[in-house]
Amino acid sequence: MAGYVFFDFFGTLADYDPSIHPEVNAPLAFARRVASDISRVESDARWQRAWDELDAQAARTGREFSMEQVARRYWRSIGSPPLRSGGIEQLVDEYLDAWTANVAPAAHALECVTDLASDHTLAVVSNTHDPRLVPRLIRRFGLLPAIGDVTTSVDVGWRKPHRAIFEAALRRHSVDARDVVFVGDNWAADIEGPRAVGMSAVYVGHPTDSRAGVSLTDLPDVVRSLG
Repeated sequence: MAGYVFFDFFGTLADYDPSIHPEVNAPLAFARRVASDISRVESDARWQRAWDELDAQAARTGREFSMEQVARRYWRSIGSPPLRSGGIEQLVDEYLDAWTANVAPAAHALECVTDLASDHTLAVVSNTHDPRLVPRLIRRFGLLPAIGDVTTSVDVGWRKPHRAIFEAALRRHSVDARDVVFVGDNWAADIEGPRAVGMSAVYVGHPTDSRAGVSLTDLPDVVRSLG
């Protein structure tokens, strides 16, 4: 039996809205504090453009970008108005507070990781734009101490499915890929990516005609059956 299970986070252990425009509009509030009476439509468009430009680069190269890069690109798009010390950091914090307000643990996530932690070492390997985000949510969801380690794309510099992020996680645990089962909801990032470095992988995303999805309720038995 494999001794380690590495989980994807968003969409696997956490349910979330992938929109980059949460109800509380932190970029708009930031712009009005430092710049002008910019409209919500214009602010949203500039925030969207900052994300789209960085995300397009990341899709081409595999290199991850940070929330700070998004915030600074947005700030430049509104004319680079003078900022007090820590202004960009405040925007990032306010945005993340708003974005995570409605992020919730996936159904049966706690029961699943508690079960698997009885005879496996568990970790999270997640694409994310801020290194604090996933550890905070793990604590908020009560997934500690079952999951005690997190490897993020923004820390490593490469996003899944690039092999560098999986290799970084393997080094953190000094474990061979053959002793790891990866669990995730995105086929390219969480199934093909881990398999390319020698891990087993279990798909927990939405079932399709060609891909059966495993529920978190059934996952412990599936992982143990892999040998």
